[in-house]
Amino acid sequence: MGCGQSSNRSNQPSTELTIKSAILIQKWYRRCIARLEARRRASWNIFTALEYAGEQDQLKLYDFFSDVIGTMLEQETDNQRVASPIRRALTTYNEASADSDAVMTILSDTQPENFPVEKTYKGPHLKLPLTRTHIGELIEAFKLNKLKGPSQILHVKYVLLILHEARKILKTLPNIIHHNTSYSSQVTVCGDLHGKFDDLTIILYKNGYPSATNPYIFNGDFVDRGGQSIEVLLILLCFVVLDPKSITLNRGNHEDHIMNLRYGFVKELMAKYKDKSSSLIKMIEEIFAWLPMASIIDEEIFVVHGGISDKTELEFLKAIDRHKYVSILRPPVKDKKGVDMEEWKLVLDLLWSDPKPNRGCWPNVFRGGGCYFGADITAQFIENRSLSSSLSRNGFRLLVRSHECKFEGYEYCHNDMVLTIFSASNYYEVGSNRGAYVKFIGKEKTPHLVQYMASKTHRKLSSSQRLSIVEESALKDLKEKLASHHSQLIEIFTEKDPMKSGEVSIGDWADIVFTVTKLQLPWRTLAPKLALMNGDGTRVKYNANLVSVQLGGTRDKDVVEELYRHKNTLESLFRFMDKDNSGQVSMAEFIDAIEVLSKYTKRALPTQYIAQIAESIDFNKDGYIDLNELLEAFRIVDQGRINNNIV
Repeated sequence: MGCGQSSNRSNQPSTELTIKSAILIQKWYRRCIARLEARRRASWNIFTALEYAGEQDQLKLYDFFSDVIGTMLEQETDNQRVASPIRRALTTYNEASADSDAVMTILSDTQPENFPVEKTYKGPHLKLPLTRTHIGELIEAFKLNKLKGPSQILHVKYVLLILHEARKILKTLPNIIHHNTSYSSQVTVCGDLHGKFDDLTIILYKNGYPSATNPYIFNGDFVDRGGQSIEVLLILLCFVVLDPKSITLNRGNHEDHIMNLRYGFVKELMAKYKDKSSSLIKMIEEIFAWLPMASIIDEEIFVVHGGISDKTELEFLKAIDRHKYVSILRPPVKDKKGVDMEEWKLVLDLLWSDPKPNRGCWPNVFRGGGCYFGADITAQFIENRSLSSSLSRNGFRLLVRSHECKFEGYEYCHNDMVLTIFSASNYYEVGSNRGAYVKFIGKEKTPHLVQYMASKTHRKLSSSQRLSIVEESALKDLKEKLASHHSQLIEIFTEKDPMKSGEVSIGDWADIVFTVTKLQLPWRTLAPKLALMNGDGTRVKYNANLVSVQLGGTRDKDVVEELYRHKNTLESLFRFMDKDNSGQVSMAEFIDAIEVLSKYTKRALPTQYIAQIAESIDFNKDGYIDLNELLEAFRIVDQGRINNNIV
């Protein structure tokens, strides 16, 4: 026995060897995690850079329209303004449509009784007063809608019934809602949902329906991007109609018709409701204009979609007529004297701003709207109701906002004085991020954060596999962005390569790509994943990896890249011209639009030339141009460029 015990001891590893092995495994694990985190952050930066670049483009499109309108008003007579459909459209685009006559027309045209239910309709039926059973049945029907398609959508009559009832309630609410949790002892705050119905159902399943004992604040951005925006909006509005005191819907920057033109909500409504979509869109604009701008929980927690600025004053905000801001990007004209810029900027800051670690307050150039605010601005706001004076202490201890996608679904900053909540999981790609909501519990309002991911796919994959999918999607989007600038990049690369070797240094490549795309990304790090490198990895073979965009049968790469680069802007322009949301623009309207827009830009084109282009775009020769025809064959570029190609 003794010999056996001695033998066992000699075979056991020494303590020193065990410790060394453990340290080695720890180092390997930490390096592995660090590499995964670096890849995740790189992918994340790509997604956010491309997303915010799109928002910049939308604001630039609005600025372009404003410039066109301003020049038109200065140079044209009243008769000229009335004569043209596009002039009327541009004027409508720039003016607030919240006047009483326009609202009365919208309410009259969208009365539910004007839209009888067909005998062939197989979807859910609704009647007032709404009950929890009605809403439960509606949720189940919308789940089938995702599985079976548009055949399960709610009839337009019932949609308008909900919208009209919700409007009556929203009109009675103040700009800033005050919540008292003395009865409920809790309140739940949810962030952006962006048309992701699965995330909404998870929240309701985990946390229960809104009620007097379980109140909610949904902090804006209910629509756009996701494929079930109307379903998300309708369920939320149903809860408003059922019990207005149990749920508050703060307005976000995507509760805005101009944003909806670009980011999918208008397109979704047109696809689901066809010729009835025009009535819905107008009524939904009216709903958005009545949404409250912010909420306050027990005078301790301020909840707003975007953030604040150094000019944010709650007393001033409480007195604003919020309904006139049908679009936050389309400030209303004030008695023909121009826009009340001070008031408009305060509203814009609430919905578009982002917190930053730096001190101070400065323009949000990344998004193109709102501002960045530092921890000092947050501290001042929490201490004082008015940042411009020392009057009236706030007593706030926390600012809750949304507006930014976060990997974990939430993030604290500014010494834990700001909490960002984002409730749309898988926002960029399946597995890209978790969704989250926060529940403030008890008299102390202790935050209880709940995370989730509305996808079963990610459970079957390892962390590395999920990250690879997200990374591949991000790089694909980025390659498409580079491809849309192909000709310009090749031209500059060639200038940097006087020996015509087909190579440039990785530093020159990174600088040139940044200059052309204006995207703040780690281009040096990304170069090996986007471009073909030479043997030692110090130079980029620029001719071997930039693939130009191919669209239709066009041989003119410059024209195609112009189209591809501004595809979203073209789609927004088309939907803005398509005033009846029919999905078609007449030849006359299209020609008139291009004539007006080209007249007030540097690209003046003869009418005959535009007419020829319009005829060539109308592939099926039905006298109308639809969106697909426009995107497939848009050819309006410098006339000289076209002529050179012809020669």
